[in-house]
Amino acid sequence: MEAILAMRVLVADDSPIVQDAITDLLRGADVTTVIRATDGSEAVRLAADGHPDVVILDYDMPGMNGIEAARAIRGRSPEMPLILITAAASEYLIATALTAGFGGFLLKRDVGDDLVRAIDAVRFGATFVSPGAARALYERYLPSARLA
Repeated sequence: MEAILAMRVLVADDSPIVQDAITDLLRGADVTTVIRATDGSEAVRLAADGHPDVVILDYDMPGMNGIEAARAIRGRSPEMPLILITAAASEYLIATALTAGFGGFLLKRDVGDDLVRAIDAVRFGATFVSPGAARALYERYLPSARLA
């Protein structure tokens, strides 16, 4: 795993278990500060107050979902690198996330393998879609393609 130096990351997810797992993963990647939020509204406030380098938002949160929170964060900080995590992917959700300004899209099951790569990508302006999420795009646009 590559080291991410001197990073402040905001993690917004309503599940304490998911927050703990991501926090542990990021500590292993030398992230200096993990700011935690339990819903979209809190994420928007903490993104403004905490000045994170990257924001990771769960799609399905109470009140304001991850897409809505991203739009609010982008309204204040247009260049803020954003990553969406979700339990399931669809072509529509991936397109909506990328249109809302997310540079990264990961299925929760791929977080352990791909989160550090996604953070590195979005910090430098690239786009990262985890392999599990990319499968939804292949199935939509290349239904006869056989994926390993």
